[in-house]
Amino acid sequence: MARSVPGRRTDLVRPALPGKRNGIALALGAVQLLLAAPMLATLGTAGLVVAVMGMAAGGSVGAVLLLALLLAAGPLLGLGLAFLVVRLRRLPGDVAFPAVSFGLLLGTAIEYVGWIRPALG
Repeated sequence: MARSVPGRRTDLVRPALPGKRNGIALALGAVQLLLAAPMLATLGTAGLVVAVMGMAAGGSVGAVLLLALLLAAGPLLGLGLAFLVVRLRRLPGDVAFPAVSFGLLLGTAIEYVGWIRPALG
């Protein structure tokens, strides 16, 4: 017996076809990854420059590794929280990709705007 929800028309809801992907969600996730790519490239380049300059100036390996961990913390924290949300909410795969992409974009943007961009001038 089918369950009905008062006030909701169930004849308008079509079940998803197996094997069919949500094109809008896929495009949204891809756009978010494309938006995060330049910021991630800047983070990676800045990390490499700081590591080389720190080692050339006689800094310890531990200090350079700590800085690299701090540079990676923003995107990794965004990804981790997004994966946690996807796992706890049990989101379907079509929605999980844009959600994880948004987590990466958000973590990268916060670190880029809050730390890297002001340091670059």
